Amino acid sequence: MGSSFTRYRGRGFWSRDATIELWLYLLAQEVQRLDAPPDWLCAAAEDWRLQATAGFGGCVSAGLDKHAPTPEQAVVILRMAERALAELRERGEVLSVAWLNSLGLGGPESYFTQDVPTEVFTRVGEAFICLLRGEIDWDAASSPLL
Repeated sequence: MGSSFTRYRGRGFWSRDATIELWLYLLAQEVQRLDAPPDWLCAAAEDWRLQATAGFGGCVSAGLDKHAPTPEQAVVILRMAERALAELRERGEVLSVAWLNSLGLGGPESYFTQDVPTEVFTRVGEAFICLLRGEIDWDAASSPLL
């Protein structure tokens, strides 16, 4: 399993591909729930779904510098990320292998072999939110692997 660096304004964090793929998938779902999302947000959601499901091992990208170049866009994505994190926590302490595999993460040849503690994914969601808030000081050389 590969790992990818999620970057925004020169800072970021490393995570396993499966964890950032799930996170991007959930963000794309949040956009789908909106009544009339702006074009820029629809384009972001399309990219996030592709990143989550194409199997870009080691190169999964949230594209935050591209999708949130303005503070206003970053706030929109931040609010969606907060909702996605809350919903993920509501799923309970463990995510079932059946649910995880139903999402199609990591491409057609990828699958989970067992249930996974929710916390594995919420760590990435929390870091994603902190990154958008400007609270992360890590770069690619100093970030731990979440």
